[in-house]
Amino acid sequence: MEARGPFTFSPFGPNAMLLLPHALSSNSRPLYHISVSNDCFRPQIYTTTIRRGTEHGQVIAEIQQSTLHDDGYRGTVEFKGSRQPKVAYLDDIHIQSGGCKEFRSVWRLNRNMPLLWQTNCSGKKVISIQCTRSGEKDSSILATFIPSKKRGELQTLDITSKGRPYIDDIVVSCIATERKRTTKYDT
Repeated sequence: MEARGPFTFSPFGPNAMLLLPHALSSNSRPLYHISVSNDCFRPQIYTTTIRRGTEHGQVIAEIQQSTLHDDGYRGTVEFKGSRQPKVAYLDDIHIQSGGCKEFRSVWRLNRNMPLLWQTNCSGKKVISIQCTRSGEKDSSILATFIPSKKRGELQTLDITSKGRPYIDDIVVSCIATERKRTTKYDT
């Protein structure tokens, strides 16, 4: 039986988290293992590795970024999922616009399925970030990410039935988008 959502990003050790199914799901195995590591020779460069299932699962994607904004390093994403492997510069496939209230991010790694992430706010607080297919008017919601509102609260990701075929793209783009959004606006 397929795991049910909403899925929860749960800490797993000092440098990792798991994407877990809903507590009442009959399948309680993690969907993804997400870990972060630094480059020992260039400590400002870090890699986020997204694996299917556990820390021993298939690598779906690796995202490399710099903690410095002016070092000239262009972040990359290497998508190793079930399709043809792809490597791209983040700034070529991950375009952002707007401030906190009108934040929009377009993810174009899969040219056949570009994703649009948009914030829903209440005042200055981000309530949720919804994912739809980019370029389609009145596109159906594929996923909704709920960021934590206070310390200790876990983030959730709810993927609709229409979003399930694109779950790898949704998870990878969600992680990249939330990192950029929180780095840019929550300093």
